[in-house]
Amino acid sequence: MTYRALRTWAVMTLLACLTLTGCAHVQPPVPLDNQFWDAKEPTIGVAITVLPPPILVLTGNQGILDYAINSGVNSKLSDNVKTWQVRDLDTLPDVIVAKLQAKGYKAKRIDEKVDLNTYKEIKFREGYAAKDLTPIKAKHGVDRLLLVYVTGTGATRSYYSIVPTSAPMAQVGGQGMVVDLADNKLLWFKPFVVTQAAQGEWDEPTYSNLSNAFYQAVDNSRQQMITPFAQ
Repeated sequence: MTYRALRTWAVMTLLACLTLTGCAHVQPPVPLDNQFWDAKEPTIGVAITVLPPPILVLTGNQGILDYAINSGVNSKLSDNVKTWQVRDLDTLPDVIVAKLQAKGYKAKRIDEKVDLNTYKEIKFREGYAAKDLTPIKAKHGVDRLLLVYVTGTGATRSYYSIVPTSAPMAQVGGQGMVVDLADNKLLWFKPFVVTQAAQGEWDEPTYSNLSNAFYQAVDNSRQQMITPFAQ
């Protein structure tokens, strides 16, 4: 991944302003309300996007040479971050389906991971998805799409030139949403960025404390997606 791409990933994650809502606009959170809870007839498809692999992102004011130096200094850490696992996020749709079914809703898992790049972008309207997801209605036989959109996983560390201004922090970012597939209206929208510091020294030989922080961030992210449907 290029220097520009890494910098872009960090900015996009922190702002939670990504593909589905349009990067030129920020979609405010949309709480679940009676429009969702009162309708038990629509079939809800629950899915997750293609999961991005964990990477180390170096942020801050760095020139190209600075970035090259900083990347070299952090190469061992970067290699370790790439070994972290995101499979616990894969089970999110199953848990949410079970919660909804227990409340009497018609919910089913969509096994195929959603690749948002394959859907047409539409003009931004606040309260609506900026990708046309309506083809999912006929493809999977669902009326609404509950989508967990994971935008970035791994760790982040900030620099000013070649001087670190933070310790590495584990991070998971994304968005949860419910989309009415009749017109792409957002019935729920919740961006999240979970940043977790290592407990103890982060730079021991195996980076175990930082790795544990990452899995804590994954679990926190899971709970943020599950809790609204478990209450």
